[in-house]
Amino acid sequence: MRILLVEDDPILALIAASALEDEGHQIVGPAYDDEQAMALAETQSADIALVDINLAGHDEGISLARSLLKLHGIASVFVSGQLEAARSNADAALGLLRKPYEPGDLALSVSIAQAMLNGGPVLPIRVPASLEIFSPGRASDC
Repeated sequence: MRILLVEDDPILALIAASALEDEGHQIVGPAYDDEQAMALAETQSADIALVDINLAGHDEGISLARSLLKLHGIASVFVSGQLEAARSNADAALGLLRKPYEPGDLALSVSIAQAMLNGGPVLPIRVPASLEIFSPGRASDC
């Protein structure tokens, strides 16, 4: 999968990108803010976006997820510790991978998101304890 990675912490972005590349995914970015993410989405294709909600101290990731879907057809998974913000904006994403997460949970969450986008069953894939799946199809209703 081609994954648009949006994370304002350069170290976390590097770790996430490396883990996903090790699983055979291609990384678009990483983008460190919403402007970089939108610029990347305009020039490069992505199958999904992993979006930190809190970018540079603000909840810009929520509006970014909505814009990515509306303007570019890219569904998002929130990757954040901002649980209430994610849950109250569940219509903007496929789910939430809560920080901190276990090392293998990122790639597994991408596999689950891919199954959701393909319309296939999520199970029997093991769902990480740190992943909340929002109602199927809600992100496409934005």
